[in-house]
Amino acid sequence: MKHYFQAEQLKYRHTSVAAITFGMPVFTALLAFWLTSSYFSVDVYNWWYIGLYPAFLGILCSIIGKKDKQKKNYTIWSLPCGMEQIWDAKILVGIKMSAVAVAGLTLFSMMGQMLLESVGNLKMRQAIPIPAQILAGIVLWLTTLWEIPFCLLLAQKISTFLMLVIHVGIYSILSTSVSLKPWFALFPGAITSRLMCVVIKVMPNGLPFEPGQVTYSPELGRVSGLLIGIPAALLWFLVFWLAGRTWFRKQVAE
Repeated sequence: MKHYFQAEQLKYRHTSVAAITFGMPVFTALLAFWLTSSYFSVDVYNWWYIGLYPAFLGILCSIIGKKDKQKKNYTIWSLPCGMEQIWDAKILVGIKMSAVAVAGLTLFSMMGQMLLESVGNLKMRQAIPIPAQILAGIVLWLTTLWEIPFCLLLAQKISTFLMLVIHVGIYSILSTSVSLKPWFALFPGAITSRLMCVVIKVMPNGLPFEPGQVTYSPELGRVSGLLIGIPAALLWFLVFWLAGRTWFRKQVAE
């Protein structure tokens, strides 16, 4: 598997993968710093998991998924190797780059917050403790892994533009509405937003998780949400991974 992974990584050395992996977190942090410095870290995370991160994963998976598709996959189907391993390698590349992007965002958020807190006239109205930000990055990454096989599969079927519209559009709706429901774990796109209520005390609409705020409910902040949401998200990841793996293997036989 190591050789498949290394070979897959080599395909993207001269693509925009590295640029968007580092550029999207930087863009998110700078945008929040410029527009809403008083709520910098809150908006960095909220804007990231509500829209910018799904868009990043969609673009990333489009690049990974369509590198071979542009040549109608002939370059890999003619190889004496298992198609399942090639699919797994694509997933692993996506997992690695998503981890780098989330780690970068977490780092930029912590650095930006410390900078703002050190400047008296830019004192933040709502800051997220550093341990909570680290936990948020881990939870965010784990609960969005399902998007990688999902977007890779869509990228094989439809155009990049249509895939982004479907993925980001549906995700944004689920993350802001279904995440408020007791059965949020049944829809993977609703899990991350729900768990951020617990970890960083921010609701899907970007408002502080406090009584009196629109959509506030004590149930949203219960720690039990983590015990339900994280396993559910990983199960969805496994389902989409295996579904894509099976489909990719069958393409060789057709």
